[in-house]
Amino acid sequence: MLTKKQTEQVLSNFLTEENGLNNVLQMLLNAMMYSERTDFLTTTTSNKGNGFRLGKVFGFGSQIELRIPRDRQSQFIPTILALFRDQEHYLKEVSFKMYSKGLTTRDVSEVMETIYGSHYGKSTISNITKSFYSQMEAWRNRDLDKRYLALFIDGLHVKLKRDSKYKTECFYIILGLKEDYTREVIAIVNFPTESAQGWLQIFQDLQQRGLSKVDLIVSDGISGLDNAISKAFNQADHQKCIVHLQRNLKAYVDKDDRKELAEDVREILSPDDADYTIEMALNAVVDLSEKWSKKYPALGKYIKRIEWQPYFTFLNYDTRIRRMIYTTNWIERFNKSARRTLKVRGAFPSEESVLALITSTAIDKGKKRYSYPIHNFKFEKSFRKTISENSLIC
Repeated sequence: MLTKKQTEQVLSNFLTEENGLNNVLQMLLNAMMYSERTDFLTTTTSNKGNGFRLGKVFGFGSQIELRIPRDRQSQFIPTILALFRDQEHYLKEVSFKMYSKGLTTRDVSEVMETIYGSHYGKSTISNITKSFYSQMEAWRNRDLDKRYLALFIDGLHVKLKRDSKYKTECFYIILGLKEDYTREVIAIVNFPTESAQGWLQIFQDLQQRGLSKVDLIVSDGISGLDNAISKAFNQADHQKCIVHLQRNLKAYVDKDDRKELAEDVREILSPDDADYTIEMALNAVVDLSEKWSKKYPALGKYIKRIEWQPYFTFLNYDTRIRRMIYTTNWIERFNKSARRTLKVRGAFPSEESVLALITSTAIDKGKKRYSYPIHNFKFEKSFRKTISENSLIC
């Protein structure tokens, strides 16, 4: 029997050898499991040891092979293995977290291999990320609330590989405002080309997931969207983004006149004036056209061609939320966050890889910023119709 000091000396000699730390760890784990089985078998006379099976765990820069003790009745499970299973799950989570921040499978495997050895090579990391694709898809197809107060819609253009060629495609994203005034991304959908039928399909998918009522839809001037809204959510108001409108108007004038034009547009919007109505706004548009058509006839014609009613929908709502609903700023901020992640990669090998990264951003936002209610929405009476008194924010 070695003394404690002699045992320390023997271990010290092992540790100085190449891969010595892993060798010592291997011996200790095998000894612990063997001792644990011995204790386990003392509790019964009908069960006996039944050899060993091989197992592998990660050590310090390389894998460790273990001899895991077995029993004849297959009842013995070494306690130490549970710790390794938990660590394995943790490392898979870490691997995907790095992948979801824009690192390639090669980047992730290099980081993991540096820390944990070849146990986490490129193929292993690739398999881990693929296993998360199904989880991301399940999240995108989750059940939805029956009613959303508002939907904010915008597209994100990403370069991906399709048919052996890299092409820029649009991923359509919908951010929903819930009845408790919190937000969540409810749709992330890829269509190579935009169409009215495509938007109708997206809305129909939302209905199949449980959505039945939408009060307000906020978007830019997306082609075919009006028709899709009328078919899927014909009771929903539609607000077109005034920021996109301002950009379009500025394109018709010289740089020196853009500031004055912007001030005139702000006048016809007047979101903070509680007494300002849609009728007053439409009359102001006539004055705007008359003023600017003298110097810029093309601008005057453009103003007359615009269907202005959807740009003034916000005037039907409480002044305290008008600035939140007359632009697509919320969804564009989300797209900016997603774009930061996507920018690390540049181009993507598949549609699934893009969906996974955007979905990861959405989940992260849902757990953090979007989980806080926007209190000003409690002032809009039409948004409180189906909310019980107990759920109102005071």
